Amino acid sequence: MSLVAGDLRAFFAAGQKELRILRRYPLNFVGGVFWSALLPAIYVLMGRAYSGGSDPRAVAAFAERSGTTEIAGFVFIGFAMYMWLSSVLWGPGTALRREQIQGSLEATFLSPVSRLVPLFGPGVSALIPMLFSFVVTFVSLWLMFGFVPPLGAALPVLVVVIVALPAMYAIGTLFAAGVLRYGEMGPVVQIVRGTFVLACGITFPVAMLPAWAQAGAATLPPTYIVSDIRAATLRGASVGEIGGDLATVLALTVVIALAAIAVFRVLEASARRSGMLGRY
Repeated sequence: MSLVAGDLRAFFAAGQKELRILRRYPLNFVGGVFWSALLPAIYVLMGRAYSGGSDPRAVAAFAERSGTTEIAGFVFIGFAMYMWLSSVLWGPGTALRREQIQGSLEATFLSPVSRLVPLFGPGVSALIPMLFSFVVTFVSLWLMFGFVPPLGAALPVLVVVIVALPAMYAIGTLFAAGVLRYGEMGPVVQIVRGTFVLACGITFPVAMLPAWAQAGAATLPPTYIVSDIRAATLRGASVGEIGGDLATVLALTVVIALAAIAVFRVLEASARRSGMLGRY
């Protein structure tokens, strides 16, 4: 068997193992219902209360900043993005940390497969929570607020998700590499996730940020991903209209993936020198 074939086999085996663990604990998805349905609904109702219900001046002000009058759709799609971001930031790092705690990470690194396999392989399991969050989001929008996305939005949203998968995958693996050297990365993940939530227009329009923060948001893939999903779902944007954003996401994906590989290699060498691979 060639090295490439062996690495691919190991990659899918790593992903399959994480999916089995995910399947073993189905009650974990119960929390996803709260985060994807009930929590954003609270924010929508609070927004309506503070804005005076359906006051046309409040709706017009919101539309001027967000590009849509559909407040519920804006908030719910943002929270779906938040759940997706949480999955990719916690998933790969948690998988590496679990291997480290169980004492199997060293044995994995002694195998002849590429070191990138344990970094990228476990992230496959993040696809299931992501799909679950999007399903719960759109079903909740329909049942609680009567919003049904136009049928024509299906293709643009699918294209955005396909283009976004490598970018989100790369973001997760970039921070997962730190587990090798520093162990628990919970505080770092919380800070990074909070930064993305504030900067990328996930909970409120990017237009509300100061100019310097908007410039920073333009360098982060989630800014384009959540904006394009909203554009397709809430404004009926076509694939051609969001094509420029998709090209930017692809370019940023290459940069982040290369950074993840470089950071992983540096921290792996450091962990080997310091013995961190064996510290549980």
